[in-house]
Formats: sequence, structure tokens, C-alpha cells
Amino acid sequence: MNFLMFSPTNDFATFVEHWSQLYDFNSNWESNYYKHIKIDKPFTHNDIMELFEWQSQAGLGKIRSAAIKDKIYPHLDYINDMKFEESLDLDVFNEKFKDVAAVSRTFVLHLIKPEVYPLYDQNVHIAYNFIHGIEMDLYDYPTKNETRLKFYFKKLVPFISANKGNIPMKKIDEALNTFGQLIKRNPKLKI
Repeated sequence: MNFLMFSPTNDFATFVEHWSQLYDFNSNWESNYYKHIKIDKPFTHNDIMELFEWQSQAGLGKIRSAAIKDKIYPHLDYINDMKFEESLDLDVFNEKFKDVAAVSRTFVLHLIKPEVYPLYDQNVHIAYNFIHGIEMDLYDYPTKNETRLKFYFKKLVPFISANKGNIPMKKIDEALNTFGQLIKRNPKLKI
């Protein structure tokens, strides 16, 4: 197996280039991302719903669809306003979405500023920990919203910001997601 790691001898760009090539672009849901993430147009309710379907890679079900309609849709004007602003006040954002689960909240943040804020899920969490030599059981993925948000804002965002350069954020997500899936399927791999 060609096991390329991000390390002092392999820069982040090389890691991303290698692992993003192994990303599953044939997913039935992948086209939803590119169809709806358009930076130059405001989001519609349909855009938001289909992007959440892309995120879950499956239908959302009644409960999750209802939560999106109840907790995300009311802030569509804010989302669209912030999409076109130079910067985003994270305190205001987090207050508006305080009742939204961490992974969904960080996803909305990514939708607003897709080149600034990375995607975050269990695969990305696993990849980050493995890259940083942090031993973890696959079941150690944080379940509490505050723990997930702390990880996202204090560890993941600074790590990616420090290493991103000109690499598109989507490509970084593809690499981390693919790498995290490999670790998840092969938990005995060692650093």
C-alpha cells in the first residue's frame, strides 16, 4: 500500500494531492456539492437541503429534514448576507446557530465561507489525530457539541489555515476524508 503521510518529509500539498485522488467522486451525491455551493449566488432552501444531503451522502429522513427547516432555514438571509461579506463574526454566528448540532453548524460555516472553514466529521477527526500522532479509539470521536466545536475551532481550523496555502478547501476535505476512512477501516495501522 502506498501510505503517504503528512510529515516533515512530505508537505501538506503532497499529502492532499495523493489522498484527494483516492476520493470517491462517483458517489450519487457528489454532484450536489458542486451544483449548489456556487459562491456567486445566494442559497435557496433547496440548495441548503441538497447540500445537507450531500454531507450525509444519503437521504436525510423526516427528523433531520425538519431540524434543517426549523433551525437553518430561518437564518437563510443571514447565511446569504455573510456569504458575500469579507469576514464573519464567529460569536454572532455561533449565537445564531447555538441550537444546531456541531457537525451541522460547522457545515453551515463551510457553506458560507467554503475556502476558509473546512468540513468536519468523524473521518476528518480521525485523520487529524492520526497525522498528529494522537492515539485514539475509533469510538473516541467526541459526542458532545462543545467538545466537537472546541476541536474544530482550536485545532482543525488553525492546522488547515497554517498549511492550506493555495490548495482548494474541497480538495483538503477529500484528502482528509479519504485518509480518515482508511484509518477507520484499518484501525491497527500505526504511525
